[in-house]
Amino acid sequence: MMAGPTPVFRTFREGDEVAISRVFEEASGSVRSLDEWAWLYPPEEDGRAIVIAETGGEVVAHCAGIPFRVAVDERELAAGRITEYLSLAPEDEIVERIAEIFFESFGSSGRFPLVVACPQLHDDSYPRGFNGMPKRELAALTRGRAPRSKVRRLFYRAEPARDWEPRLDDLWHRVRGDYPVAVVRDAEGALSRFAGHPTVRYQRFVIFPRFSSQAVAFAVYLCDGGRCRWVDLLWDHAHPGALELAAHISARLARQFECAGEELWLAGDEEARSRLERLGFRAAKEQPAVSMAIRSFDPELDAAQIAERLYLTMADTGMVR
Repeated sequence: MMAGPTPVFRTFREGDEVAISRVFEEASGSVRSLDEWAWLYPPEEDGRAIVIAETGGEVVAHCAGIPFRVAVDERELAAGRITEYLSLAPEDEIVERIAEIFFESFGSSGRFPLVVACPQLHDDSYPRGFNGMPKRELAALTRGRAPRSKVRRLFYRAEPARDWEPRLDDLWHRVRGDYPVAVVRDAEGALSRFAGHPTVRYQRFVIFPRFSSQAVAFAVYLCDGGRCRWVDLLWDHAHPGALELAAHISARLARQFECAGEELWLAGDEEARSRLERLGFRAAKEQPAVSMAIRSFDPELDAAQIAERLYLTMADTGMVR
């Protein structure tokens, strides 16, 4: 039984971000500015997807998610990813109940027909409510020294991507058949995920055939901690030279930022994996235990089938900034 004051559970109200940040810092041991919090959880028309637990008027736990859009064959759906599930309260009942209320408020309510989560960074566990749910594993590929570049990449060129990049809309709609189940990767998705962070600057490139203005690939990198990491990748499978140019850019960035190697996580694109292996990438010797659990609140959406077919990169996990 829960001792002490009776806990109160409610959804987010303006001003809660200060108390949420305190819980985050005490529970995870990490420091996060309010600017970064505001970037991660911008205002939503239907309110932020955050549930709060209070005891004695003090916030002691929260379960927070962010919305995104997912394409499932011909459908485009609202979905939510649980990003934080943290508690300072010793009572297990608070942890269990706050998860139940999150699913009731944002899953069963119809707001998010799909809810996903990755293991919590602070303790490598999933939020309550994902036990037994289908999971999608991400393979890690790494490369130390890049081999000599393929000639085919010379038939392509790259431009730095803008924060608002409308050329991604055309690219996404042309290639979504190659990604039948995936997070929507259009201009709006890229803007919310890769622009405006108060401290992190992603290296973003749009790739074109040399004599064309039609985008055939979009690649995002983050060089820190001695690694050049491919945060995201979208490419037209009819243009393998574009993927080769993306690998060339990665190698160039690794040298520029004095990285020891390159790394990407990938699921759901066997052709990309095969071609990257020909370009020197290899399965990591110690595969990170990275996966995404999926829970469906729509009877027409089979979570197991979605997990089996879902395309994932680092960007989808939330385990990189």
